[in-house]
Amino acid sequence: MIQAFGIMLAMIVTFPWLATISLYIIIKLMYKNTKRALHLSVAYSTLLYIVSVMIMLQQLFNHSFFGLIIILLLSGLMCSIIIQWRLTDEIILKKAWRIFWRASFVFFLFCHLILSIIGIIITIINI
Repeated sequence: MIQAFGIMLAMIVTFPWLATISLYIIIKLMYKNTKRALHLSVAYSTLLYIVSVMIMLQQLFNHSFFGLIIILLLSGLMCSIIIQWRLTDEIILKKAWRIFWRASFVFFLFCHLILSIIGIIITIINI
């Protein structure tokens, strides 16, 4: 049972897009609203993409990038808050967090795709 859970967790972290699609389908069936399903599946799977990119970077370059990713995330949140403050003269933290989290999803999805391509190329070259 524990081994099956570990395998499932490893698969979710390795292929976060499967988790995103699965979450989207499940949430869409629950709420019958495609927009809400999209937003919730993105919100719930962003952390998977962050962890996946962190693991891929460690595997490809044999170096931990945890601190750099934390600094990048905090800088992104700071930029989101500053932009909101400049545009509206007030800060609504929930709105700033939502924008930051969605932008993080797009960024880490892109990083995941690029690192996957780099990993495939490195594997082909080393054969």
